[in-house]
Amino acid sequence: MRSFFSHGKILLIGEYAVMAGIEALALPVADGQWMNVWEIPAKGVSKLIWQSKEPDGEVWFECRIDTDIMHVSETTDEEISKTLVKLLREIQVHHPALFEHRTLRVENECEFNRNYGLGTSSTLVSNLSKWSGVDAFTLQKLAFGGSGYDVAVGQLGKPLVYWIENEKPCWGPWLLSPELTAGWFLAFPNKKQNSRDSLADVNDKLNAMKSDTMVLQQLNAVVNAVKHPRSLPLLEAMLEMWQALLSQRLDLPRAWDTLELEPLQGGLCKWLGAWGGDVILINQKTWNTYPEKFEQMKVKPWNEFVISR
Repeated sequence: MRSFFSHGKILLIGEYAVMAGIEALALPVADGQWMNVWEIPAKGVSKLIWQSKEPDGEVWFECRIDTDIMHVSETTDEEISKTLVKLLREIQVHHPALFEHRTLRVENECEFNRNYGLGTSSTLVSNLSKWSGVDAFTLQKLAFGGSGYDVAVGQLGKPLVYWIENEKPCWGPWLLSPELTAGWFLAFPNKKQNSRDSLADVNDKLNAMKSDTMVLQQLNAVVNAVKHPRSLPLLEAMLEMWQALLSQRLDLPRAWDTLELEPLQGGLCKWLGAWGGDVILINQKTWNTYPEKFEQMKVKPWNEFVISR
């Protein structure tokens, strides 16, 4: 058996606008997804037995694929099987010997709730890349689209600055002091957003924003302030500023609006990743002021869950 692991991710700032060339700041979380692979030689037989499991071990998806012709013989979800076959065909193009004359048994074990938006798909892509040697960004673009920042985090397992230049992914190192984030919490509404759908919903407005020099300058200035924070109040104010700018330009409700909360001076309540349900970043003041809004959500202290260095 061979095992591969990729970390889940958090996008602190850069959502949507990373597709317009703005830098994004992303961090891995402690939990991730394991992919365990058994390769059993078998003359004249080429097949794959696949299982994906919840954190409690319950199987939420399984299928059987005849890998000589990449045909799904059994499945619990047709759409997921189609995406999986698309990925496997790309891998087969580069490394056909991975599938020839053998039975593959693959078990995926996710350590986080799939509805938390921490990267079930991107960690899968990262693990498939580590197993097969096929470029992770090629697989991501083929099956899921998006900017690819989540794949970069899954591959590296470190905080990073991520941007797209000439349609190619680029990244560099970045650190966020745990002293600044000691009063931060992640709240999970358990309403995972589909990143592809979220991008499609704002695509026209996002394309218009790409040619708006003033807005791009404002967004760049906010990202730079978050990348090199001089104080906690300034950091939190810049995160709120980012959310306000995007809300105005893309016509999307802020986390405050969706939760029907009155914004607080010195409070923080910001979507991380796709807006509408993935993850919400709050600070102690917001949690203390509106405890009833978050008591039904899973809440994790930032410093206990996010890898900042």
